[in-house]
Amino acid sequence: MSKWFYSIGFLLLLSCGEKKEYAFDKINCEEGVVSDNANLKRIFKPCREYIYRARYWDRNYELISEEYIWMMATGRDWEYEPDSQDEIAIQYKPDQTKIDFIKQYTINPEFESGWREGEVTGVIETDETVWMHPFRSNQYIFTEVAAFPYVKLPLERGIQWTSSLNIYENWGRWSDNTLQSTYSVLDFEVVETGFGDLEAWHVKAVTTATFGTSIHDFWYHEEYGFVKMVVNNYEGQVLSFELAEVKED
Repeated sequence: MSKWFYSIGFLLLLSCGEKKEYAFDKINCEEGVVSDNANLKRIFKPCREYIYRARYWDRNYELISEEYIWMMATGRDWEYEPDSQDEIAIQYKPDQTKIDFIKQYTINPEFESGWREGEVTGVIETDETVWMHPFRSNQYIFTEVAAFPYVKLPLERGIQWTSSLNIYENWGRWSDNTLQSTYSVLDFEVVETGFGDLEAWHVKAVTTATFGTSIHDFWYHEEYGFVKMVVNNYEGQVLSFELAEVKED
């Protein structure tokens, strides 16, 4: 197990009032740490815990998996990009009895990264940009070849921006590709989440590659960030991450 885990389970209360036990570990965080980068730490506030409900369907909209994902900014700079990114800790805690079933639906069987219970990665949050690595381990690996959650501020209806990503070797059928993504702001609207109805910007991103086109619809909230993300991959599968709980002292 990675060094940033230590084993203490905890309970969270869902917004609907139902008591739900999440099998997540407690992770150390550091509030008030002075950083050399320009991140604001408002959305990705150190020690604020986010819980997402993750659901994954096949092309016939039959449910493949449903589980919860935990995320928290640790208060430290991300070691791989300390000048620009803050560190985020993520926990998946998959049901071990369902892994073999879920693996049958992979769209990139040549790529095998193992099954993880947690990882650390990076986010950017400035006055001009909010960007994060997607949840991209286990059955969620295909978010690597869809547009990442990313907004250029300020947002308004009709604006667009682009990004590109090079995929190199050792990525199975995705290797040696360049992904081109176009983001479009559709509207400011009410989106339903497990955390409640939230007013958020709806952004649609289309990503093209030689192996196909993926579409990522996400909703950006100025206080809680990416509160809902729906990825339609190039094989017709659908993946949804929906904010279920926010916990802070």
